Amino acid sequence: MTTKEQIQNTAKSFGDEMNAARNYQHPDLSDEGLTRHRERLIEQVRAKYGKQIDDHRSALYIDRDRTAFDQYRPKLDWNNAGAVAKAKAKWEAVQTKLDAGLSIGQIIESADASTLAAINEFWTDHAEAQQAANLDPTQQYEAPDTTAVQRAVEDRAADLGGNTGRAALTKARQAEGLHAYAKVTLDHLGRAVAGQNTGVDDLHAALEAKQAEQQAMAGGAALIATHDANQGSETSAEPAVSE
Repeated sequence: MTTKEQIQNTAKSFGDEMNAARNYQHPDLSDEGLTRHRERLIEQVRAKYGKQIDDHRSALYIDRDRTAFDQYRPKLDWNNAGAVAKAKAKWEAVQTKLDAGLSIGQIIESADASTLAAINEFWTDHAEAQQAANLDPTQQYEAPDTTAVQRAVEDRAADLGGNTGRAALTKARQAEGLHAYAKVTLDHLGRAVAGQNTGVDDLHAALEAKQAEQQAMAGGAALIATHDANQGSETSAEPAVSE
């Protein structure tokens, strides 16, 4: 398994070796011979780090930590008629609470597993319909970002799973953070190895990678704290949603 530190070391080593290859000196070589030798060294560095990038990607591909939370993630089995009927009833209860002025954050905060499964299944369609209904004729429809709700559902499901559920979610999100960081960093490094100049410097790429990592690891705490996600900040009531 590759790590963030290993990826960072690969990027730094590539920069160091590429710099050394481009500035190679030898007193016995002519200017033409020195240029040819530098070109050979540069190609060797590119080949070496092209392989290392592939090795990092291969290690990430077989990473299983991202699935650590799968057993706790609320799911609806559409082949189970009883579970489907229960989820639909739970969703109707959620809609009633939304219509009464509660936010989705408030509902998730004390939801049970069946309600979480219903929200996971039906919230996106609901949010898209609300988004479309609120557009004026001059606006172009864009699908709403429902990530905060999905993350809040995972947080609540982890709490329902106790210490093992919370540990599993932490492991999965750390893996997601690594993968997000690695994608930005390795894509940038891959372009540098290929000699492509995209106008994005190393510092900008590092900041972008850090931001991607933070977004991938973010939970739904802000949604719960503000009781706000496409619903506004309405009442502070905290209803219990029971089985």
